[in-house]
Amino acid sequence: MYRSFTDRVVGGVCGGLGGLLPVSAWVIRIAFVLLSVVTLGAYALLYLVLWMLIPQQTLLTRQRGGAGLLLLTLILMVLTGLGWLVWAGGGLRGPGGEHLYWAGLLLLAAGIFFLRQLRG
Repeated sequence: MYRSFTDRVVGGVCGGLGGLLPVSAWVIRIAFVLLSVVTLGAYALLYLVLWMLIPQQTLLTRQRGGAGLLLLTLILMVLTGLGWLVWAGGGLRGPGGEHLYWAGLLLLAAGIFFLRQLRG
């Protein structure tokens, strides 16, 4: 999976997903916006994480594969939604009663950003 170079509005993540799945990229964009609003920004943070993880498509060389990244993307989308559902139901609390959902998402995003910096 690659971020789209030609079908992009912000980072090309939805365009890349639209190129692989039998769904229009605009349907995926609208779903990301609606899910971001419903989950109070969790899917917006997921979009930023996917933007960091998924490489940019290039027009100079033919790129193949990427099934692992597609699977990782779908797993992260499902886990973000399930985590939000548990958080909205009152779960994911620390010993003092504080919410751990947002701290966990931010820690995950920071870890991915840190690992990308080490790799680059």
